[in-house]
Amino acid sequence: MISHHKELNSVIKISNLSKHYKLVDLSISALENVSFTVELGEIVFIMGPSGSGKTTLINLIGGIDNPTGGSIEILGEDIAQYSDKELTLYRKKRLAFVFQFYSLIPTLTARENVELVLELTLRKRKDISKLAEEQLTLVGLENRMDNFPFQLSGGERQRVAIARALAKSPDILLIDEPTGQLDQKTGDNIVSLIQKIAKEKKKTVLLVTHDQELECYADRVITLRSGKIISDESKSLLTQNDDGRISNAANI
Repeated sequence: MISHHKELNSVIKISNLSKHYKLVDLSISALENVSFTVELGEIVFIMGPSGSGKTTLINLIGGIDNPTGGSIEILGEDIAQYSDKELTLYRKKRLAFVFQFYSLIPTLTARENVELVLELTLRKRKDISKLAEEQLTLVGLENRMDNFPFQLSGGERQRVAIARALAKSPDILLIDEPTGQLDQKTGDNIVSLIQKIAKEKKKTVLLVTHDQELECYADRVITLRSGKIISDESKSLLTQNDDGRISNAANI
């Protein structure tokens, strides 16, 4: 069962995590004995070349895929032992995803895309509109709430996706290549915005990216290669972010 042990400092504890895929008679190793912890409010970037295991790792932590071996402790509970029903509840209550391709519903406005998530979390109808407006204002879209996705720029669409993720009030944000469809400046501003909001809201973030220029927004960078961690480095956010880039996050 999902517990509510908010006092635990380690939000994520990965121990000897492995994932193997069977291809005919071959066993392909996507992850091999990966171990690390993530503390409350920490922003961790997962980096590495294509095929290094980044997305596999995010999918395992997100309960989308099942590990071959090892444990994935979230707030003290090993989700690798969860039933399908418990995994569904875990994804609903604990997590929010932000994907590279936004995954917005094209026939709904920005406001309605956020409201839909709130409706799925069984919130009261009278609170849904207010909460959606609050989240869209937080990401700087107070004047674009009633626009459809095709009327928004790539950066604006990604901000809707961020607002939608935050609307769930998750413990953990899992973000997969959020800048993949954006130019360098817009991508930089998007990650700056994620970092700013995550720190303000004390959200724990795992963000997959291939862009080394974004490292300054991370507390830590874990680098994977061939399914194994080859480095785990802390970053100095306070000194590196004093250049004012965060304040530009709304100018996307």
